Amino acid sequence: MAQEAAQAAKGTSVLMFQSVLTGFFRVLNLSLLTRLLLQEQMGQVAILGVIYGFLQFLGAAGLNHASPLFVPEQEAAGKLGRVKGFLKQSLGVVAASSSAIAVFILAAFPFFLGATTLSADLLLLAIIVGPFSSLEVFLDSFLLARYEVKELAAGRTLFNGVRLVGTVALVFLGWDVVGVMLGWLLAEIVAVLVFGYAAVSGIDVKSKDVGMTSVLSFGLPSLAFQTIDVTIQNTDRIILLQLTNLSALAVYDVFLRILFMFSLVSLTVSSATYPILTRIRVGLENTDEVHESGKSMGEVVTTLVRYILILLFPAGAILALNSHAFLQILFGAQYANYPGASLSFSILVFSYVVWGVVYGLHAVLRSMEEKMFFVVTGIAVIGLEIVGCWFLISWFGLLGCALIRCSYIFILLLTSVGRLWQKGVRGFSSIAKPVVRITGSSLIAGLVTYFIAPPGLIGLALIAVLSLGVYLLLLIISREPRELDFRIARSLLPSVLHWPINKVENILFEPEKSEEETA
Repeated sequence: MAQEAAQAAKGTSVLMFQSVLTGFFRVLNLSLLTRLLLQEQMGQVAILGVIYGFLQFLGAAGLNHASPLFVPEQEAAGKLGRVKGFLKQSLGVVAASSSAIAVFILAAFPFFLGATTLSADLLLLAIIVGPFSSLEVFLDSFLLARYEVKELAAGRTLFNGVRLVGTVALVFLGWDVVGVMLGWLLAEIVAVLVFGYAAVSGIDVKSKDVGMTSVLSFGLPSLAFQTIDVTIQNTDRIILLQLTNLSALAVYDVFLRILFMFSLVSLTVSSATYPILTRIRVGLENTDEVHESGKSMGEVVTTLVRYILILLFPAGAILALNSHAFLQILFGAQYANYPGASLSFSILVFSYVVWGVVYGLHAVLRSMEEKMFFVVTGIAVIGLEIVGCWFLISWFGLLGCALIRCSYIFILLLTSVGRLWQKGVRGFSSIAKPVVRITGSSLIAGLVTYFIAPPGLIGLALIAVLSLGVYLLLLIISREPRELDFRIARSLLPSVLHWPINKVENILFEPEKSEEETA
């Protein structure tokens, strides 16, 4: 277990640094765009984002999910030729499927124009971006499956940097929403070139043909869930637009784009450990003891969930308890003072902490070759979401959207835990005490920021950092840190910071070691 954790930490250290930069770029991008564009224009960007999301994952044909499962298995068997063959054949499949989807949308152009209230130019740009976006998603997953984390992190950072500079510059020059789409297109092209070069140059062997039927047999059910997942995340947006207006959609979409950082952290941790989870699962399949196998996988699951909570909950508590202040500073009064905005944002923040855990559990289930569970639960959630959204949005407006999203996230959490239990994973009760300690420490940290509440971005940021320090101190006082945490911390942080880490470790664990030696 410790060996797998250390291996995952090496990859996670690079990807976590990249995710911090990505989060900064996203917040800065949104903050600037909300000041350069009208709320109605930001609502149009939200509609384009919905189309962008569907085209991105539908075009990938589920191969972005098949990569982290197929590639590690072939590498473990020493079959790099099949890995290269998989890359070549998959690129052809993705290019063909994404182009076919683009042609379908072009054929149904009048319908989409009427349904989205977008101009022909904007919809055409969204269609052009689609194939590049699908290729980028697949190549990203392929590099992750090969654990080429440095190349992956560099490409992701460049992608988000180009998108930030491109969209803001073009909007500033007067291109408005068209400028946003052109910035997205430029970023996708750059990412495909960088990821493609890294993927091809990393395998210096002759490619061998792969039977894509077996690969697609896993990828297509995953694509079905991906489609359902994207539908789940966009149904409330669509219904909100139908029942209200572009301004309400703009406010809601900005909230969700900011909170995507929570998903990004969870995805970073989960995806960095996904190849490791696959190897653990393959190793446990060779174990005769079913009980021991379930217990070992349970330790992996609880460790993953614990780290996601440690990373997300303190930031979530600080944001949720100070929602109006953060919204005012980042996006201005028109977003902070929108009816129900602060309460909706607070509910969404805590929901996305749970959503991060759900992402982690889903990564575990995918590593265990789970397929139909995602489809069945997804369809059920969509039904609940449609009915719930019509009523709650009609009654509460923006707040209704937040409530229904909170509800289905908790449903997904419960169903994921239940499915893991059905598959023999045990040991969930061991996470109870850490959850209590993390929750209590996080809420106190959030209250520190709330009561001090300095004006201005710099003051608020400094107090938030101070609150995170209080959070860490409370975790240490409650003796939550484990020896594994310190090993991972040393692998994540530069050597100059190892001295204080070692000091805290000695304070916490030296007495226990002395007692063991005396005994």
